Amino acid sequence: MTFDFPGYKLNFIQKDVCKDASRHLFTLIYKFFSPVTKYHYVLHAESHEGNVFAIKFYCKKDKRSDFKYSKITGRGDLGNIMITCLSAIPVILSSCPDASFAFAGAASVDLKSKKQERGVRTQRYIIYKYIASTVIGMETFEHFAYDGVSSYMLINRKNKNCVVTAEKFMTMFSETYLTLNEIR
Repeated sequence: MTFDFPGYKLNFIQKDVCKDASRHLFTLIYKFFSPVTKYHYVLHAESHEGNVFAIKFYCKKDKRSDFKYSKITGRGDLGNIMITCLSAIPVILSSCPDASFAFAGAASVDLKSKKQERGVRTQRYIIYKYIASTVIGMETFEHFAYDGVSSYMLINRKNKNCVVTAEKFMTMFSETYLTLNEIR
């Protein structure tokens, strides 16, 4: 399977400063439109201590839903949507050349059929892992897959010890994103 989708134009909206006591510093907010699904999407690049960004996205129509990161639209176009989300990486690297990135695969929720994915290695995680390992090379980033928490990290090779850095970031994320603790 090849992953040669063109993606869509990613538009910067704003920088939102985080005011809680976590190590989440700010969020860069972008949006894009899929002509296939006819939906607008919102991408959050959440910056944390150590220049690591958690990349998250959701369909704009679901912005008030508790399940916005988990809902299935059922309209396809996953390839273009994922490539568009990955297009945030070079944009962020242009202003923060030592940035690292993380993706967590939320458990899918289909409210129509009332089904929720259970367990680890979520389908979203499997897709993120495949796409990141296929599309993003090894020159700039060392890749780390965490099957137990359905998370994938791209640690910038400018970090002296990528393994230690990845573990430090996972600990920080488990303190910030409490649902990671439930799976660990």
